[in-house]
Amino acid sequence: MVIWPTKNIDEVFEISINAVKAISDNNGLIWRTTEWNICHHLACNLQKEFPDFHVDIELKKSDKKRPDIVIHERENNERNLVVFQVKKKPSSKDISEDFRKIRQTFFNNFYHYKFGIFISIGKLPKKLPRFNKNKIRIIEVDGWKAISI
Repeated sequence: MVIWPTKNIDEVFEISINAVKAISDNNGLIWRTTEWNICHHLACNLQKEFPDFHVDIELKKSDKKRPDIVIHERENNERNLVVFQVKKKPSSKDISEDFRKIRQTFFNNFYHYKFGIFISIGKLPKKLPRFNKNKIRIIEVDGWKAISI
């Protein structure tokens, strides 16, 4: 039996936005660095909000897929909560590919991730792929501000 925290997509999304805003409030220059560095700072903020889970970055899964950030329980695919993909200045194609990876790889019957969040560092393209807002959400970081989509 899968035991989930009481958090739903809205709660997870709000916590994620706050983690992004904390970076902007503390050191907005982080947004000018690499995706890896940004993911590290986001993961540190997220770990504080999810103490009953592990928050890892660039975790190599058994099928060699590498999500940018995951909130999960190590060695237990029954408690995989959120998978994050982070991109600097993403194109529509980048977003489509990451959404496909989230849906096909991480929401599947092996990994069982419950939610996905895509974080765009820089403005999003005008045309976004369709997505299920009950499962995936988008955060846009424009300048120093985090904007929920």
